Amino acid sequence: MRKVEGRGHFITLNDLIRLCEDIMAEETPTTPDPKPIPKAAPPPGAGGPPKAAAPPGAGGPPRAAVPPGSAAPAAVKPTSPPAATKGDSASYATELSVVTRREFLNYVWAGSMALLLAGTGGISFYFALPRPRLGEFGGVIPVSADEFRKSATDAAPIANNVGKFWISNTEKGIVALYKVCTHLGCIYPWSASANRFQCPCHGSQFHMDGTYIAGPAPRNLDRFMFEIFDASGASLSKSENGDPIPLPDNAASIKVDTGKKTQGKGHF
Repeated sequence: MRKVEGRGHFITLNDLIRLCEDIMAEETPTTPDPKPIPKAAPPPGAGGPPKAAAPPGAGGPPRAAVPPGSAAPAAVKPTSPPAATKGDSASYATELSVVTRREFLNYVWAGSMALLLAGTGGISFYFALPRPRLGEFGGVIPVSADEFRKSATDAAPIANNVGKFWISNTEKGIVALYKVCTHLGCIYPWSASANRFQCPCHGSQFHMDGTYIAGPAPRNLDRFMFEIFDASGASLSKSENGDPIPLPDNAASIKVDTGKKTQGKGHF
């Protein structure tokens, strides 16, 4: 009889050794034991003078005499335990692969904790994102369109300190320029005498539409996306990438989105 020990929560080294032994015993073919070859009985009178018979009672109980010409009985060998069959190893492997109730509960607990941590982290990240309100830098800032409609195309740009941008009325249309220099981040002013933007830090210069003129700045001025609306609030035109667009005659307001900035084109 074979005894299968109770299985623990984890596969131990002894379980692996037993499983390997069962598989090897199943793959190794068993050869039957060779039958002993009977020896021929010596002819009468051969082999020297006959031995004297043992006195009665000596050497244990008397043995039955073997008649002449008959073979001697074969020696009995001890039998070995039966080898493991294919069904035994398969059932043992199946037993090892079964998930117990405790393992299933552990998996459920680990999955629940992972979902809880992922949800908590996602919600925390969502609430940590900045949400600027209307009229604050980083959000949408409305500007009246009346002053740009009355001004000439060569008039000085108008600064918006809250939104940190300039609005220039160029020949191609209006454009919203970020007030930070593209060189090292200085705040640049408009020079009315030179009719251009000049950075006081390192001398970078830009045209009214933000294109590079001279200095160490590596690119044109950055631009903001903006949209033009009429008096009823309907959208008239929109600059997706900050390019200049003409100002319509019925335009009432310009809403500059300071959260959507387009980098200026490099000149190198």
